[in-house]
Amino acid sequence: MISIIDEALDCKLLQINRIPDNRGWFQVAFNIDELRSLPFQGVCQLNHSMTELAGTVRGLNYQEAPFEQAKVIRCIKGSLYSIGVDLRKNSPTFGKWCGFELDAESGNLMYIPRGYAHGFVVYENGTELEYLTDNVYSKDHAKSVRYDDPDIGIDWTHGGKIRILKDVLSEQNKNAKWLKEIEVCLNGTVG
Repeated sequence: MISIIDEALDCKLLQINRIPDNRGWFQVAFNIDELRSLPFQGVCQLNHSMTELAGTVRGLNYQEAPFEQAKVIRCIKGSLYSIGVDLRKNSPTFGKWCGFELDAESGNLMYIPRGYAHGFVVYENGTELEYLTDNVYSKDHAKSVRYDDPDIGIDWTHGGKIRILKDVLSEQNKNAKWLKEIEVCLNGTVG
């Protein structure tokens, strides 16, 4: 059973019911019928990443039409700060961001709807993240927004909790566009 325990913009922090016993605990990691109510159209991919160094930023990544993705994210080892940025053209919160802490111990999830960019910074070495997407990956449609864009203004240190490793970025993230450079398409998606 999934419960919404916090919301910001159109992102949600989700808690999954864990059933403890003398051996540990059991949980249903996801139930497609519950995810569809978020809305999440169905699982197309399960992605898994491992980030070696604390302070590493990944993102802000999104896919343009027709390959936009909603994501359900969980940390399976370590801890991180997960960020969603609204990139929907006609949204009153365009360019705004929200973030939730995720860690393996709590097992909480973050839902990020279509039309959002996603990124995260890890708090611990060797942090692992899994996320479900409701559309497939398309290299030709994969885009990034600068993680350090002042027009977005994300506090990646999360109030000083972590020092950011500014030199540890993927080529895609190093060459990402600024929010002002993104051409917004008529259908409300980003190109």
